[in-house]
Amino acid sequence: MFRRSPMPEATRDDAARARLQGKRAVLGVILLVSLAIIGASALQIVPAVFGAGTRPIPAAPPGSSARTCAEGVLRLELALERAVDAAGSASFQGRLEPEWAAEPTVRQACDQSSEGIDAWAALARLRSAEEQLSPRAQAELEPLRRDVIAHLPADLR
Repeated sequence: MFRRSPMPEATRDDAARARLQGKRAVLGVILLVSLAIIGASALQIVPAVFGAGTRPIPAAPPGSSARTCAEGVLRLELALERAVDAAGSASFQGRLEPEWAAEPTVRQACDQSSEGIDAWAALARLRSAEEQLSPRAQAELEPLRRDVIAHLPADLR
């Protein structure tokens, strides 16, 4: 009967070369997609970590939501500073009063603009960190405090 002859050596080498080129092409595409994802992530994360691009709440007339937000964030930040010696203890919440009783009003005013939302988020990060740290670890809070202040209009800094 007919015997199938094995594939010639040159054809086998060509097939192996083609598979290798295909693997290289796929790996190249994966590398490019990975680099694009890493680059896009870095563009979002690095400015947030280093505070670049902080947009302060715009200066606004008294009674406006932007002004209510800015003044409220400042008052709440000052209350946090006042309560620093109670950080990490059960009495911390009590030391924040009466300023933090206005939290819902300030938060609602801050929700009216993206700058206000950013300022509120910075304040929330500061409060969360202060609740968890002891009074001796206040040096770690300075970058968070500066971040809150950077979100305020120039006349309130």
